[in-house]
Amino acid sequence: MIGDNAFSLFLDKAFAFLTKGISWILENIVAVIFFNHTIALILFFIMINALAIILVKKDKEFAQSGVRRVRESTLLIIALVGGGFGEYYAMYKYKHKTLHKKFLYGVPIAIMLNTMMLTYSLTLTLLA
Repeated sequence: MIGDNAFSLFLDKAFAFLTKGISWILENIVAVIFFNHTIALILFFIMINALAIILVKKDKEFAQSGVRRVRESTLLIIALVGGGFGEYYAMYKYKHKTLHKKFLYGVPIAIMLNTMMLTYSLTLTLLA
């Protein structure tokens, strides 16, 4: 039991480190290649929504096979930082998390926040 918990903690830290590393690399690639902030922002939203779809699908597969699952907090954070549209689509496509109140109300709120954030950013870019 203690070994399992230590391994689980190791996996969490490794995943967090890997995620930060990939995020940093992608951020710098986007910064170097795309000087246009509008293109970079749209590319970010496409990537984060694709990640949201993949995570919901994998969580559904993990739930069916009984292995360690993706945390609900991870799914909600991905929705809040821009993946709300993809997560909402995946929830209903894969019929996963559709009865959980956190997701039933949280993801549409995330979509509204994502829309406001995207609209605000694009408006500032167009006015500049």
